[in-house]
Amino acid sequence: MIDRRTTIAALAGTLLAPAPLVRASSPLPAGLTAREVFAAIKAASGQPWDPNPTDDRIIYGRRDAPITGIATCFTASIDVLRRAKAAGLNYIVPHEASFFERYDDFAESALRDGDPVLIAKKRLLDENGMVIQRMHGHAHSRPGDAIMTGLVRRLGWEKLRAERPGMPWIELPATSARDLGRHISRRLGRKTMRMFGDPARMIRTVSISAGMPGENAQIQQLESGADAVLLGEVREPEVLGYAQDMAASRPVTVYLAGHTGEDPGMGVLAEWLQGIFPALPVRWLEAADPYSNPA
Repeated sequence: MIDRRTTIAALAGTLLAPAPLVRASSPLPAGLTAREVFAAIKAASGQPWDPNPTDDRIIYGRRDAPITGIATCFTASIDVLRRAKAAGLNYIVPHEASFFERYDDFAESALRDGDPVLIAKKRLLDENGMVIQRMHGHAHSRPGDAIMTGLVRRLGWEKLRAERPGMPWIELPATSARDLGRHISRRLGRKTMRMFGDPARMIRTVSISAGMPGENAQIQQLESGADAVLLGEVREPEVLGYAQDMAASRPVTVYLAGHTGEDPGMGVLAEWLQGIFPALPVRWLEAADPYSNPA
């Protein structure tokens, strides 16, 4: 079983090869149903398919729906669904939850069945014959971790990645913390991003993670000896609290990119899926930064 809070952190350091494109042994035809598409994805993954316990499965839509195209995304927001509809894509593969509950488990959701947002999303899906098949754990456990591969690629750091255990480690020409933060913000399309530490400090090494591997893994990054750490989502009292206390005795630089730093990895996943389904259009529908800076 894939443990979200610990195993993902280990995978980032142990699976360093780029995620390869995997083609089916024979070309798959167009006109596949959702059930057939999902079966082909599971077969091509080369992994035992553990839904952990309910993540990586078809979570919504008719299994016999004919599939016209595949969209990968960070999360299947209404905006993404509308863009998928416009592009003629009805098999949606998000990384994170679509229905406001960690495992997309309707029985566990705090929302009532008549919630207007939930009803609107289901109506959009139903009216357009759309199917949602989540891919969380198995995106992380693709060779090289597709999610981490996409993040490093988007940052332009593939050739700067060092072979080290644990989270990916980047060795850079010396640059100021401020300029490095601006680079990260620009490459990830951030309208706003937080940084902790002296902006003038010179940075040469960065430890990277994405999403929320857990406070223990993120604190280990701070302890790794890297000049800076790039994090996704954090539990602030634990992780930033540790960074603040660390700063009392030695310099530390932290960049908080948000959980959507995982999104470029879904572009890597789209490349892999296109290799499985050459007769279907496959597109990554990139998430826009939803935040703004009121300052």
